[in-house]
Amino acid sequence: MRYPAYQRLIDPARPHPQLWRLVAGLVLTGAVYLLLLLGLFSLDLASGLQVSGGGLGRTPASAFALLASFVCVFPGLWLALRWLHLRKMRTLFGPARAMWRDGARVALVAVLLYGVSLLLPGPDAVEPQANLPLSTWLLWLVPGCLALAVQITAEELVFRGYVQSQLAARFASPLAWMVLPALLFGALHYNPAEAGDNALWLLLPAIAFGLLAADLTARCGNLGPALGLHFLNNFAALLVIAPGEAMSGLALFQLPLEMDDPGLRAHMPVEIALLFVLWLGARLALRR
Repeated sequence: MRYPAYQRLIDPARPHPQLWRLVAGLVLTGAVYLLLLLGLFSLDLASGLQVSGGGLGRTPASAFALLASFVCVFPGLWLALRWLHLRKMRTLFGPARAMWRDGARVALVAVLLYGVSLLLPGPDAVEPQANLPLSTWLLWLVPGCLALAVQITAEELVFRGYVQSQLAARFASPLAWMVLPALLFGALHYNPAEAGDNALWLLLPAIAFGLLAADLTARCGNLGPALGLHFLNNFAALLVIAPGEAMSGLALFQLPLEMDDPGLRAHMPVEIALLFVLWLGARLALRR
């Protein structure tokens, strides 16, 4: 499988492709993120805001804070790129004009397909329930979208931008630079404390998304498609219909399912199939 356009994202990684640099960069990025996150958490407690009150991610303020906290990823990633790879963060995005163009095309396809999917009944005909009053949802819509943009940009820069390009500079086979970041992306969604026996099953959609986003990134040579697809995917799950109470604070509706509900497994094939259809639609939209 050839990805000629992807060379523009691999080239900045070629001077320093050593695996130890990548591992050290991820450790540095994670350490700075955790330190800054602890600082923000301490500030929250000291100020008495208690945005996590009522359940972490289950109120608009706490869900917004959790998404916005991904801004703490950027300083560590910047340091890792500058100190260990001698490259700039903008080299992770690809050409700006192509990124915005391709991202807009994929986002439009995702809006249309997600809109159609909302009209279709899910497994066992589970009906969404009202979560936030419409006035409250509208009040938080713009801040929620901005925080969501921070979250998905941080994740795409780390996985499809940083990890994938550095692995691609080291290994020629897509099995290495597509599969490994997708598995790592999925592993970070492992949450046995809340998901129980469903924890491993819930990794499958995340891994599938990682593989499809990796392919779109390599095909276009920029992060636009992955950013567009990631934003619409998370918008649907976090701001429109939340699958259960976890991270439901900004959602207009909520499915009456918890992460450890055995019935949730029936939704996995549907979610993966929808991602596959989105990927096919994105590929069609990106054809020159």
